[in-house]
Amino acid sequence: MPRQFKVTVNGREYDVSVLELNAGQSAPSAAPAAVAAAPQAGGNAPAPAVATLPSAAAGAGDGDILAGMGGTVVEVLVKVGQSVAAGDRLMVLEAMKMKTPVMATRAGQVTRVLVAAGDPIEGGQPLLTIA
Repeated sequence: MPRQFKVTVNGREYDVSVLELNAGQSAPSAAPAAVAAAPQAGGNAPAPAVATLPSAAAGAGDGDILAGMGGTVVEVLVKVGQSVAAGDRLMVLEAMKMKTPVMATRAGQVTRVLVAAGDPIEGGQPLLTIA
C-alpha cells in the first residue's frame, strides 16, 4: 500500500505517494534513488533529502544543460549566439544560501537561454542549450 507524504521543495508543496517495493529488505545497490521518510508533525528531524530521478531529464534535448539541483538562478553569464568552451561558467544557481556555478559540458554556441536571473528552478530542468 502506498504511503502518502507532503514534501516542500523551494517553497512549493508536493503531495507524493511512495510505494515500498522491498518491505523489510535492503534496497538493491543499483536503485536510482532513495526516499527518506518525512518527519512527523512537531518533530525536529531535518527535511527529507530529495533525489533527482533519471526521468526528470526525460524532456531534455541533445545539448541541453540541466540544473543539477533545485534553487534560484542568481546570474546568467552567457547570451544566445555566444561561443563557449567546455568548462566555461554559464550561470550561477543558489540553493540554501549556497551559490553553485553551472559549467559548460561541451564546446559550442549557445542557441537558447531558458531562464533569467531570479527564476526558481527544479533539479533536472533544462537551463540552456549549446549546439
